[in-house]
Amino acid sequence: MRSLLHTLVCCCLSIITIHAQKSLTGKITDTTDGLPLIGVSILVKEAPQLGTISDFEGHFSFSLPDSAQTLVLSYTGYRTKEIEILAKNHLEIALSESATLLDEVVVTGYGSQLRSNVTGNISKISGETIEGTPVTSFESALQGQAAGVFISSESGKLGQNINVRIRGTASLNAGVEPLYVIDGVVINSQEQMSLKHPRLNPLADINFNDIASIEILKDAAAAAIYGSRASNGVILITTKRGLANETQITLDVSSGWSSPTRKSKWLNAKQYLELWDEAFNNVADADGIVDGFTAEQWKNNFIPGWDGGYDTNWEDEIYNDDAGQKQVQLNIAGGNEKTKYYISGGWLDQTGIIITNSFKRISGRLNLTHQSSKKLDFGVNMSLAHSLHGELQHDGGFANPVQMSAIPPVQPLYDPENPDELFPSTVYFNAKFYEDNADWKTGYHRIIGNTFLNWKPIKNLTLHTDLGTDMYFGHFSRFYGSGVARDSGEPNGLKIEFTGNTFNYSTNNYATYAATTGDHHLLMTLGMSYQELKEREVSIFGRNFPNDNFQNLDSAGEIFNGGGATSNYSILSYFSRLNYDFDNKYLLSLSARMDGDSRFGKDSRYGFFPAISAGWILSKENFLKNNPNLSYLKLRASWGLTGNTPLDHFPSLGLFEGTRYAGNAGILPIQIPNPNLKWEKTKQINIGLDFGLLEDRISGQVDYYHKTTDDLLLQVNIPSTSGFTTQLQNVGSMENKGWEAMLTSYNLSGQFKWKTSLNFSKNSNRVTNIQGQIIESGSVTRAMEGFPVGVFFAPEYAGVDPDNGDALFYLNTKMDNGELDRSTTNDINQAERVVIGDPNPDFTYGITNTFSWKGIELQIFFQGVYGADIYNGAGRWQLDGFGWFDNQDIRMLNRWQNPGDQTVIPQVRFLQSSFQSSRFIEDGTYLRLKNLAISYDLPSRWIEKMGLQKLKLYLQGQNLITLTDYQGWDPEVSTDLSNIRANGGIALGEDFYTPPQAKTLVFGLKVGF
Repeated sequence: MRSLLHTLVCCCLSIITIHAQKSLTGKITDTTDGLPLIGVSILVKEAPQLGTISDFEGHFSFSLPDSAQTLVLSYTGYRTKEIEILAKNHLEIALSESATLLDEVVVTGYGSQLRSNVTGNISKISGETIEGTPVTSFESALQGQAAGVFISSESGKLGQNINVRIRGTASLNAGVEPLYVIDGVVINSQEQMSLKHPRLNPLADINFNDIASIEILKDAAAAAIYGSRASNGVILITTKRGLANETQITLDVSSGWSSPTRKSKWLNAKQYLELWDEAFNNVADADGIVDGFTAEQWKNNFIPGWDGGYDTNWEDEIYNDDAGQKQVQLNIAGGNEKTKYYISGGWLDQTGIIITNSFKRISGRLNLTHQSSKKLDFGVNMSLAHSLHGELQHDGGFANPVQMSAIPPVQPLYDPENPDELFPSTVYFNAKFYEDNADWKTGYHRIIGNTFLNWKPIKNLTLHTDLGTDMYFGHFSRFYGSGVARDSGEPNGLKIEFTGNTFNYSTNNYATYAATTGDHHLLMTLGMSYQELKEREVSIFGRNFPNDNFQNLDSAGEIFNGGGATSNYSILSYFSRLNYDFDNKYLLSLSARMDGDSRFGKDSRYGFFPAISAGWILSKENFLKNNPNLSYLKLRASWGLTGNTPLDHFPSLGLFEGTRYAGNAGILPIQIPNPNLKWEKTKQINIGLDFGLLEDRISGQVDYYHKTTDDLLLQVNIPSTSGFTTQLQNVGSMENKGWEAMLTSYNLSGQFKWKTSLNFSKNSNRVTNIQGQIIESGSVTRAMEGFPVGVFFAPEYAGVDPDNGDALFYLNTKMDNGELDRSTTNDINQAERVVIGDPNPDFTYGITNTFSWKGIELQIFFQGVYGADIYNGAGRWQLDGFGWFDNQDIRMLNRWQNPGDQTVIPQVRFLQSSFQSSRFIEDGTYLRLKNLAISYDLPSRWIEKMGLQKLKLYLQGQNLITLTDYQGWDPEVSTDLSNIRANGGIALGEDFYTPPQAKTLVFGLKVGF
């Protein structure tokens, strides 16, 4: 087969038909202001494989065959235009704006369509929209850009996991993230490292400056072509391509500074001592004794240095003074009518706002296509990236720098007896010891790419084949020097190394046939896909190093632990799609996919996932055709079935693992089999309306959807007599329903332009049936029937007893009449646990205003979340009134002190801890100036003498303003403790010493040669 393919390619390369040629030049401008348009696609209608794009001055030139008669010009945001060439050698062409983007090409999975023919719900974001955004990964840059897509960063840690929810959470124990496809390759988006540390974001390896467009497939009609893995939506990423008859070299250099978006407010030394003494006296006996010690003795024993006059702002010590980033991006795009190439290289160096946190990435990309004849073209897309994370411990670990804020301000940073050394006797661990005494690094090598071939053996038929790969090599290293390892019983240092390799390869083979008869237009796709993933992990532990300068494992005095594991799965799929339209008014689309997955039971290995959608372009009907105010109106409707797969690779099998006991090897059963295990299934209905008004000055779309997930993959409690406590079964259901709206308006045109884009999303989530089970994750988060996933569940706080300062709680016990007893108690153990909050927002939105005038452009993007609750899990210590020696939130100054005081802060009482309750629920609503960018393109007459085509100066800000009532660090929060907890996928909206987002300001220079 390989030799046959080689022979075929060589033969096709040798067939070159020579035609008479003629030269054509031209210039393309905007009709409203006459400014040149850069990057307009120009194709020959009679030979679509021939084309070029306009340069930085709007010029284009190329050689055409004599048979060429018409040019087709297309440009994002403008109406597609056809121009007859005739006998002309030069053309002056003006394009007009189009808000509806009806002629925009949209990638749909195994193909593409014009926007006007799409019957599913697909959001498209251009690469220009996110290019240069000062974030680590492209999901962060997408935040607030598309309706129905809720994206939130877990914290301000660099390279940290990003939560992406498309139309709500659709699972409990299976995956909740969308499927990612880059240039046709389904990539692995799960964290590889299995040790108990924060989940890093594997998508951070992707340089989003190479992205040309991102399509988000939201409804089942759009996503069902990906079948068993599409319940959470699909994100298609297309990278940049080369140019015909034009070479463009672009260099982008930027540098920026970062700081925390917000800081918390803590007691200073004077306030701390006053409140601590008050808390002590409130519980001391008549002799001033608590548990056998006076106040002085307690402080001397547990907060050494308290009487030295120190007033340390420990929160300031959390942050890096030199936080920021540097980035260099070089792109080269060019080619001719037959061969096109895109080459890029990128370097990113970020220093996090939190000490010891950093992220570096070096990446390169080569995209190459060649057309050997009118019938055959082939190419390769390949990217290589190396990332290096300077990591932090998870939020719950004492080495998490943010927990330094709990250290009393009366303790010094440096040792009074040795001012060059950190003070070793703080109440809690001083994470600054990690700066010089530990080294946490995680490095990745990632190769993502594919080779492809398209053959057109007969008219209207295209055969496509490709081979793709996503190879991942990870190395996780932890060195604990003697200065920190002694606390864990390793006085001479500890080293942990872990490697994880993933080989993910796939092939797609499909045929596409297009036919037109009169007013009937048909496009059919039929194909198969195969994917296989293999993983391998090895870990090793060493201790007893000569000194801290020796950090390699071969210097360890003892190798005392280690392990390894392998895993794999494969998927075989068959898919088809039929798109039909009549008279360009009545649209129909059918798709189906059958997946066979090795992860499921032998009796339920194959699943079938169909979808149907229809569209009606009402504006082309006679009764609306001549309406002067209505330029476009399309009604869409769809129904489809998609699936979801488990996170583990062998969930249906009975599993055993090797074990050791007293030096002997053994076999241990670890999983009970379930041969009937199958996919989760999500049915989705979508009804949408696309519209354009006032000659497309105003356009948008409105959608309503309802999706239900059945056969949930759920860890179900089983009798312990089986030897196990849970088993993964298909049990239960949940639903998501909601509204989405997008609106774009061109408010002003001409030399001064003003464009506004608005998106709005409202999703309602509910667990409808899990057979009465309660699924908990961590402290207060749970899933249960009748409520949204991830609700907070704890006793309900009722305020403070004004007579004695006790914290009060509602009993919420059921009375004989079925109602809840709303009387109060000061004993939290008597209060029933109830739903106290919901981390899911009522709605989300994004607003972008873009202004441009004579080369100056200003873009202002606000992103907002309304109605989400936040549970401050650390409030039990930050607001506990000195249950121990933790520094307290400044709100504690409003504590109860005297009978009759009206306050929500109880009396401070030493050694009397707080407990989980709704007292620590806060409103997480926020409005954030997510991005502000101002740029200036210098006029060509200024830069031509330097041999430049483009010179742009820009200033970009990220997270510059945050408006919120939340009193913690950041309202956009979800502690990474969820990544090491059972059922962590349902845990959202909990804050536990979680670092805030970074506020970043970047200055850059973009040069085109």
